[in-house]
Amino acid sequence: MIELVEVTRQDQKDLVKHIIENHHSYVPSNASVGRRIDWLINYDGQTVGMIGLGSSVYPPPKDILRHLHLSKEEYKAVFNTIANNWRFCMIKSIQNVGTRVLKELRRQAPIAWQAKYGDELTHIITFVGAGKNGAVYLADNWSKIGETAGLPKHKSSSMKWHSNTELKELFVKPTGENKKIILIKKL
Repeated sequence: MIELVEVTRQDQKDLVKHIIENHHSYVPSNASVGRRIDWLINYDGQTVGMIGLGSSVYPPPKDILRHLHLSKEEYKAVFNTIANNWRFCMIKSIQNVGTRVLKELRRQAPIAWQAKYGDELTHIITFVGAGKNGAVYLADNWSKIGETAGLPKHKSSSMKWHSNTELKELFVKPTGENKKIILIKKL
């Protein structure tokens, strides 16, 4: 049986951090900015992973705007109704558990999002990188809507972590390396 336990206590937060840092295959960082709700994944009474939602992305990739039929300004107005599946990390591989976790996330996430932030959750997006194809999301009927432009391996920037001055110094045009697949699920 799959159970998602919303993370609220410090010991649970520490466990989430440990799972990500030791088991996430391509972004083993627990750092995030903005809204965030994490869940521990229990299977038959044992913790086997974590999944988390956070604030959507800004600026939005063009494929998200195109899929939602929104301008950048319209996206700003609905920003808090879209969550980013910022991490999904399993400690071990268990056949067919991934889609069951995503189904349970879709059931719990709108309730938790409304309770914690007061906003209706309408969509969940995710980005799949490191040569993965997003099979677990596709099996749960998420829509593949495009790819990010990608950035060179040797240089990257983050609107969340760098100041305006740093961003000007770090800005580089995308060269197509490190592209990520963009997937979306309407709730």
